[in-house]
Amino acid sequence: MPPMYVNAGAYVDDDTMIDSHALVGSCAQVGKRVHISAAAQIGGVLEPIGAMPVIIEDDVLVGGNCGVYEGTIVGKEVVLAAGTILTGSTPVYDLVRDTVYRRDGAKPLMVPPSAVIVPGSRGVTKGRGKELAISLYTPVIIKYRDEKTDQAVRLEELLR
Repeated sequence: MPPMYVNAGAYVDDDTMIDSHALVGSCAQVGKRVHISAAAQIGGVLEPIGAMPVIIEDDVLVGGNCGVYEGTIVGKEVVLAAGTILTGSTPVYDLVRDTVYRRDGAKPLMVPPSAVIVPGSRGVTKGRGKELAISLYTPVIIKYRDEKTDQAVRLEELLR
């Protein structure tokens, strides 16, 4: 849907919908039946040499004003709530599986399939940040797709 922009070298697979004012960066790879909502940005990579492209696997819903950057891999059927930002350097806290997903050296941040991710925050636990009660942004997995989630995203099929 114009005005959106898919940069040189990006790959967007069949039945993917890119809403208005959304951007797919150079060399980004987007799977089948993905919906990239309005004002979302999918990072690409032209430089530095050796950097990894963003990969969005099949059947993902990227909510409005989301951003996915720095070689992050978003697994199949993930739902990113509006305003969620994923970067290779930002840990993702999984409240369901009680784990934290991070980039591991040269391996990119990998978001597990079917995760439902919302924007969240975590408190700084040391130093001046703790004294000032500062919180930092973090993406949070609050559940994994279920029938209720699937019903909420079925509108996608009708839009196609």
